[in-house]
Amino acid sequence: MRLRLFAPLLLGLAACSSGPRDYSKLTLRNTAWEHVNVQLVVTRAGDCDASGPDLLNNQTFVMRMDQTKTFKVPNGTNACWRHDRYPSNPKPGEWSGWSRAVLFPGEDTSTDL
Repeated sequence: MRLRLFAPLLLGLAACSSGPRDYSKLTLRNTAWEHVNVQLVVTRAGDCDASGPDLLNNQTFVMRMDQTKTFKVPNGTNACWRHDRYPSNPKPGEWSGWSRAVLFPGEDTSTDL
């Protein structure tokens, strides 16, 4: 009988004890190409091309078909990514336009390239 009375209270306390995360998760998926070069930028600036102290992360990597990559993005920042302009015939420095995700604090977002 006592367990029935305290169980809801304990569940409520457990739910309250975990605060919101100070980051969001962004998952990128490659569903279109055998392999593609991707550039990811995390910045406090509104411009994805901006460098300087607002740039928190800038990395380039290869994604294979059906591969996913997940990144932690601090709350209050922008995550931008782009890929080879022509993935079937990539040329160094020829990128697509930037894509940007709207990330909500503590939430997880998934998107295709």
